Amino acid sequence: MSINLKQACEQFNLPIPLSIQHLLMLRTFHEKEIILQSGKEIDGLYLLIEGRYYVTTREVTGKELLLRYCNPLSVLGDIEILQDCTIQSDCIASSKCTFIFIPLSVYITYLQMDGTFTKLLLKELAYKLQTCTISSRVNALASVEARFAAYLCTIYSDSSTKDYIFTSNLNEVASLIGTTKRHLNRIIKTWGEQDIITRTTEGIKIIDFAKLDLYSEDIRYE
Repeated sequence: MSINLKQACEQFNLPIPLSIQHLLMLRTFHEKEIILQSGKEIDGLYLLIEGRYYVTTREVTGKELLLRYCNPLSVLGDIEILQDCTIQSDCIASSKCTFIFIPLSVYITYLQMDGTFTKLLLKELAYKLQTCTISSRVNALASVEARFAAYLCTIYSDSSTKDYIFTSNLNEVASLIGTTKRHLNRIIKTWGEQDIITRTTEGIKIIDFAKLDLYSEDIRYE
């Protein structure tokens, strides 16, 4: 789908005055491209209108953990701008993503005191608080089987083929959900014997989504 900025503002009913829309721009990121990197300065607000990305957080040990997958209309940069801090999490495109980009100077000049736009940011902050709380509980209490099933169920909806989920880098997946590649291989072997999933050179194919969903305990990284 190709969409211009004016159409996007109308489609998502964004409280952005028409008079300043020429000051905004569209930014596109390709699959696996870094959108925001923790520790760097934020340059504005990013409003997702197409695609999907995921957010990771870095523990004091240096290990990255998956927080959530994000769909339209999610916002990046709100925490950093409101808290006047550097970027707090790594954000990476899981598919081609298009954002409405609002430069920091435009936000400060035209939108910072706009009550309707502020309400949009507050709604997004509440969502992030909720998902961070859930993610912390999942990483601390849920079994590895539940976390891996939740991961597969979450990215299944992001699969373009609806057949194979491309997870060739199991080390990366293991790191994101807080386990080891060896543990994941054991789970994949067990689930393969139970005809829940199968692994080939193309990736992982879900055979029985209902059973996988049971293992996920209704957890989703989104």
